[in-house]
Amino acid sequence: MTDKLTMLCQVNGGCMGCCGHDFISPEKIKEAIKLNTLEFNKLKPKTSEQFIKFRDRSLSRDLRHGVCRNLIQHEDQIFCPLHPTLHKEELREGHCDIHHLCKTAKEFATWDDEKKEQFLDFVASKRLDNIEFSIKMDNNSLLEEFNLLQKSQQS
Repeated sequence: MTDKLTMLCQVNGGCMGCCGHDFISPEKIKEAIKLNTLEFNKLKPKTSEQFIKFRDRSLSRDLRHGVCRNLIQHEDQIFCPLHPTLHKEELREGHCDIHHLCKTAKEFATWDDEKKEQFLDFVASKRLDNIEFSIKMDNNSLLEEFNLLQKSQQS
């Protein structure tokens, strides 16, 4: 089940809905990520200990404009530099909820392959950047709109 949920989290440039709460606006999210990135680049972590030092510079509940202080940007990618796909270990554990799944991801996991494909096509048709995608995943509005569309097509 987790693999299928992770796949949804990687759609559309990646969702960061689990990397914050009560996102204020796309502009404030971008500002927070920019400041986080500056802090990350200043430290330039290379070892696990240095990444943990970066992680622990703020408490997990100390969000910047609703965004986790570990969320950074490199080139066009927004990501968590603590994510286990970048390390041989899970550096987020004990700091954030590594098992968080939004309502959409939970429902997506229960759908058959045809409905999953329809949802992925629906998301692609929206042409959202990953910040807009993340906000809409986090607030369930993509799921709600998709469900309404499904109901109207069945009528």
